[in-house]
Amino acid sequence: MHKREVLKDPDLEDELTISRYLDLSKFVDLIRTNELHLEPAVNFDDCLEGTLPETIREGMRVHLDKEKYDKSIEELELERKVRTNLSCWTIGPEDNMALWKIYGASSQSVAVSTTVKRLITAAFNWCSEGTVLIKKVIYINHAGELPDGVYSLDQHIFGFKHMAYSYEREVRVVLSRPPGVIKKPLRLPVVFNDFATKIIVSPESGDWFYNLVSDIACKYGITAPVQKSELVFLINKAKR
Repeated sequence: MHKREVLKDPDLEDELTISRYLDLSKFVDLIRTNELHLEPAVNFDDCLEGTLPETIREGMRVHLDKEKYDKSIEELELERKVRTNLSCWTIGPEDNMALWKIYGASSQSVAVSTTVKRLITAAFNWCSEGTVLIKKVIYINHAGELPDGVYSLDQHIFGFKHMAYSYEREVRVVLSRPPGVIKKPLRLPVVFNDFATKIIVSPESGDWFYNLVSDIACKYGITAPVQKSELVFLINKAKR
């Protein structure tokens, strides 16, 4: 039987608020199914996702045990990306307009907030799929000087991203499945009413959308409060 264990970075406090930006369809899917979607890392747009920094890669290329590994580093990276599924969150309850634009995809979007502790509690139900890590992303220059850390071809490599993405302030679920599995999205169980602390409506949406989200949440028996973004009040004031 797979050991039910969720590992997290030691500097992540249990009560730290984290948020995930969703368009309306993904939000409704989440509260309707009580399932969180984890996408395979190989499907991410960032080509550097799950790849080693250049200096580490070159060092490993020289010292790679050819008897142990019959594949190139690039092939090993690809295999790891295929069997690793991710769910990405951002630190803090504060509005991040870049994330509203990118991950909300429109003014009709929401941000679901939770805490690290609640995320870990939900993740205990996912351990049958593989090893579950809660990682605070460290942003690096893949071609430059690197901060101290362990850089290896394992699931911890997904705790690093290029510094160009530092605005995301990301905490992520890294679920590493056993070798030999096929690439597939995972839909994993959450009890939304135990999981979510609040639902924030996009600052660029109107009152009609706030009312719509409130009605949908009520229909599905959601107990987390639906709130307008704090930016709404500043935006409305600026329009006067």
